[in-house]
Amino acid sequence: MHRRVLVLAGMAAAFLALGMPGGSAQPKHSDLHHRLLPVNVHAPLAQRNADQDSLNWSGYAAVPPTGQRVTAVSGAWTVPSAGSIPPGFSSTWVGIGGYNTGDLIQAGTTQDTLDGYYAWYEMLPDTEIPIDSCSTDAACTVNPGDNVSTEIHSLGGDQWSISLTNAGKWTWSKTVSYTSTFSSAEWIVEAPTFLVAQTTIAQLGTVHLDQNTFSLGGGSPRTIAQGGPVSIRLSLAGLVTEATPSGLDGQGDGFNVCTYTSNCPAPA
Repeated sequence: MHRRVLVLAGMAAAFLALGMPGGSAQPKHSDLHHRLLPVNVHAPLAQRNADQDSLNWSGYAAVPPTGQRVTAVSGAWTVPSAGSIPPGFSSTWVGIGGYNTGDLIQAGTTQDTLDGYYAWYEMLPDTEIPIDSCSTDAACTVNPGDNVSTEIHSLGGDQWSISLTNAGKWTWSKTVSYTSTFSSAEWIVEAPTFLVAQTTIAQLGTVHLDQNTFSLGGGSPRTIAQGGPVSIRLSLAGLVTEATPSGLDGQGDGFNVCTYTSNCPAPA
């Protein structure tokens, strides 16, 4: 990825075998963010009201019943501070697709030990595009503690609207063309993929995500809880827990992700 420094390759080298299911991936692009990489590639993915272990994602996904399409997703989070022990990488985002398909349209923020903080959008298989020219702040500055929200919704056909807002600081929006399967909605804290290597997640403490909704077929927004959600835990080969999602809050639209602990209380 064009913003990454080459030192990432050295840090990630130990995880080359974990870069993709089966450890033999040869992707055509150096995707920074990636579709879900399951720990057990031979087991079927969880679909509804279940748990799933992943090498790169932690959070929630909603997979609609056959014949229904996810046409919008939104969410908000407080940008966490990336600690230096252990050194690592992370992003927080919402998206459509990518849980059980190869397509994924997403937008969010990066918070990294080395690469700092910035906002971006991405449409697989292309790499992320950092945003710029935000209202009131051309640099679209992101800092720990900022309250960021995003919305992605279908305009019909292959046209999409993507918007990001840093509360009290700037707003940004763009219309893009992208062919989607409309297959799932996600709210994720991720350990990104660099080239063919899977990185480890930065020490983030507790990341709070809220106001997370999705729509089916252009209908009214639904909470995560109304989507028969799949809870996703990020673990290293199923042996070391890197990031754990909490249960949902009382409204069914908010949760925490806690790094390097298996105990993650739900938000009040």
